[in-house]
Amino acid sequence: MKPPTSKVYAFAIVAMGTALHAFEQLAKSSDPSVGWFLWAMMPYAICVPIVLLGKSGVPGAVGVSITFALDLITHNDVFLNPKGSTAALGLIFVPLWSSLVFAPVAMLVAWLVIRRRAQVENHAA
Repeated sequence: MKPPTSKVYAFAIVAMGTALHAFEQLAKSSDPSVGWFLWAMMPYAICVPIVLLGKSGVPGAVGVSITFALDLITHNDVFLNPKGSTAALGLIFVPLWSSLVFAPVAMLVAWLVIRRRAQVENHAA
C-alpha cells in the first residue's frame, strides 16, 4: 500500500531540516554539538508522531513545513545575512517557539480545516 503523499512530503521536509541542521553544526559551527543539533530538531520530533499517527498526515506536514520555513529564515538571518551581534540568539529561540507555538498552532489549524471540510462534505451528501 502506498503511503499518502502528505506523509512522503512531511518526511522529505524532515530530511531537509536534518540536512540543514547537520550542515550548520558540521560546517558553520566552530564547535559542533550533538545537544544543539537535537535542540534544533525538537520541533520536527514534535511533528513526526502527528504525521505517523494521523490518517492523512496533512496536519503533521503543515507543522513540519512551518518549522522548516522558520529554520530557513533563521539560517539566513544567522549565517548568510546577520544584522547584528545577537543574530545567533535565533538558534536558541526559534526551535523553542516552533515547538511551543508555531508548529502546534499550524497543526491544529490544519486539523480543524480538514475536520470542517469533512463535515461540509458529509452534510452536502
